Amino acid sequence: MKSETTPEIRILLVDDHTLFREGLRRLLDSEPGIAVCGDFESAQAAIAAVTAGQDFDVALLDYELTVSTGHSINGLDLLRQIRSLRPGAKILFVTAGMNMADLMTALKDLNAGIFLKTEPIAELMLAIQRTAKGDRWVSSGAALALVENQHVKAGQEQKRHDVLNAREYLVLRGVLEGRSNKEIGAGLDLTESSVKAVLQKLFEKTGVRSRSQLVRYAIESQIAPS
Repeated sequence: MKSETTPEIRILLVDDHTLFREGLRRLLDSEPGIAVCGDFESAQAAIAAVTAGQDFDVALLDYELTVSTGHSINGLDLLRQIRSLRPGAKILFVTAGMNMADLMTALKDLNAGIFLKTEPIAELMLAIQRTAKGDRWVSSGAALALVENQHVKAGQEQKRHDVLNAREYLVLRGVLEGRSNKEIGAGLDLTESSVKAVLQKLFEKTGVRSRSQLVRYAIESQIAPS
């Protein structure tokens, strides 16, 4: 039984899996202080409702939603559409998972929370409450994936740095000092074409395409030679 004194958090629920959506709605409606004000199986229906004036405190969105044409829509696209109508909308993805690039975009660029469907329902209630207060929730599973991803990236960057030889470091130093290929070659007793060949190797090893990108990469990755 809901408390009459507890302000209700109004939930907008969007998920195209009928059984999951209906089951989740029943669970949410049974929780004190939480009320589902609308549940929708498609992005179009949800946007139509918000456009028509549907109000809510927290939107729970699935990551992949089927549209009427049979194709799927990325949940990030739905988030952006909702935010275009309600700039301050508080969003929590309730999903089985998402790729790392979209996970980072949702968290860092779009300020949305992430809740994995494998997490306990009690955690979802806490995630909703925190999201309603303006916090950004990240499920433990999603947080672990982020940590592991950063660890892998760090290892990859270290491997790249380890294979730079002495000549490559010296050419890199010249680039960082703003010297031309001719000036770098003169200082290292190399022909200009040899410097260009070393630069090409540096581009390949660091994954960049230009001198300016190489400078930025070296600074951000802290691989600049001393």
